[in-house]
Amino acid sequence: MRFLKKPLQLLLTQKERRFLIQITDITGITPGNVHVYRLAFLHSSLAEEQHQSNERLEFLGDAILSAIIADYLFQKFPYRDEGYLTDIRSKMVSRTQLNELAHKMGIDRLVQYNKSDSFLSKKSIGGNALEALIGAVYLDGGYELARRFIIKKIVLPHLDVQEVEVNHFNYKSKLLEFAQRTGKNLEYKLLTESRSNRHTRFKVAVYVNGEEMGVGEDTNKKNAEKNAAQQAYAKLGIKEL
Repeated sequence: MRFLKKPLQLLLTQKERRFLIQITDITGITPGNVHVYRLAFLHSSLAEEQHQSNERLEFLGDAILSAIIADYLFQKFPYRDEGYLTDIRSKMVSRTQLNELAHKMGIDRLVQYNKSDSFLSKKSIGGNALEALIGAVYLDGGYELARRFIIKKIVLPHLDVQEVEVNHFNYKSKLLEFAQRTGKNLEYKLLTESRSNRHTRFKVAVYVNGEEMGVGEDTNKKNAEKNAAQQAYAKLGIKEL
């Protein structure tokens, strides 16, 4: 008697099949390497070892996303200079933008993380998982498959360039421009650095001519500085020229 190998779908549990259907709906791709997609949604707060979380995939996906967005903008705006392209790409792949995209696409609902970790900043979990998912798609199907996913499922339905240009404001950059324009001294200082087993939370203040104008917190120091800059921008009542 000849024994036939069962299809992958028949070997999976109902929960696993539901997960694969969700991934297919989000990406438009039928997953091949199931493990790498599962890893994309495993936060380090639940991983036994750091390399068993989605952080390495996040690193890879960040690079792939940046390259594909750069190529997309280069082709779309053949007469725009490097400064414009860099600024728009930065806004399209910003942490705020990725967090919003993850929520719109339902990615944040799939992430597994330690809900009892009080040091964990939950607002960036979705955006990080989106980058990890891009990394997973790249490993599973290569650059062209990742490009198709990013353009067809992320850029075209969710990222209108003109809207991105208006809505995603770089407060840190604008605050620096204001300080240079008015001859004021601008300085960021780290107030506290709180550590848990796996995470660090930063609290940063921004000073203009020695006066504290804003305070920001985040698990990423640069994001904490951005949050402080946003407070300062509002407090100073800066007007764009």
